Amino acid sequence: MIEAPIPAGEEQRLAALRSMKLLDTPPDPHIDALLRIAQRLFGVGSALVSLIDTDRQWFKARIGTTSLEGPRNISFCGHTILSEDILYVQDALVDERFVDNPAVTGHPHIRFYAGIALHAPDGSRIGSFCVHDPVPRELTGVEREALSDFRELFEALFVAHQLRMDAAWLQDALGQAERRALIDPLTQLWNRQALHAMLPALLSRAEREGLKVAFIYGDLDHFKRINDERGHAGGDQVLIQSGQRMAAAIRPHDLALRLGGEELAVLALVQSQGELDIIAERMRDCFCRHPFDLDDGPLNVTISLGTALAEAQDVVPGGQNLIERADAALYVAKREGRNRVERG
Repeated sequence: MIEAPIPAGEEQRLAALRSMKLLDTPPDPHIDALLRIAQRLFGVGSALVSLIDTDRQWFKARIGTTSLEGPRNISFCGHTILSEDILYVQDALVDERFVDNPAVTGHPHIRFYAGIALHAPDGSRIGSFCVHDPVPRELTGVEREALSDFRELFEALFVAHQLRMDAAWLQDALGQAERRALIDPLTQLWNRQALHAMLPALLSRAEREGLKVAFIYGDLDHFKRINDERGHAGGDQVLIQSGQRMAAAIRPHDLALRLGGEELAVLALVQSQGELDIIAERMRDCFCRHPFDLDDGPLNVTISLGTALAEAQDVVPGGQNLIERADAALYVAKREGRNRVERG
């Protein structure tokens, strides 16, 4: 195996990457949607949008892996960012750079790989879009053009993300190191610690703008059965896709959380109970509208939800009173037949 060298201008490249505010952030539904289209178009097992940090490859979006990051020094994409050219490997088993790479000798058993560098606005190569598959094959001319087209789309979405993050209230409270500690490594959602860390800033904003604080508590229905029948790898795929569906269902400034296990939540600011009802129902519908796409076949998944609403001044430190009300409503939703929303 040949490790990718550090490119010239590495300090500028890393500074450009940091300025984009992409690292250690929740899923972006638009990037996820494009990646699903790419996977179908190329007919591959895996499609990734990765960012090359100092010593890690971090996936902004991924299909075909449950890992959120990996070592930079053994990544294919560490080689991809060295050039403007497409990196194409027809069969990794006969390529000296990758023949004994852990991703070739073990899961996901990469044989075919095609990747293209992704840029920051200053032209720095900050990551890559790639597709790979366990079956060797050629890269067609049409697919080469598609790689370039997808690059333009992903880079445009990067800029849009940066603009949103520059204006986002959470940037006033959290730096990148803090964000990294608050992201769930499987689903890419905010974790329980993030709920406590960001709640004070959210309460201040609610009081300042005259909004109410809403909490949606969700629990995947029959998740133990999913793990029993599809294995823990299948369960992990369900959780990852759950995070992606949640991000697509809620508004950009709402916080999607994984509290633990199959417990998911949303913390949001709304004007009324009716607005909260719409968000919760949209979230419920995004789970059951289409089957989840697992390695061993599609799977129908539903979620039960409980909601709670309060004035900012009525929320106790840590939001426990709001959480308990939503949890009680979730219990009712489970008892009354699941795949439903109940008010708390």
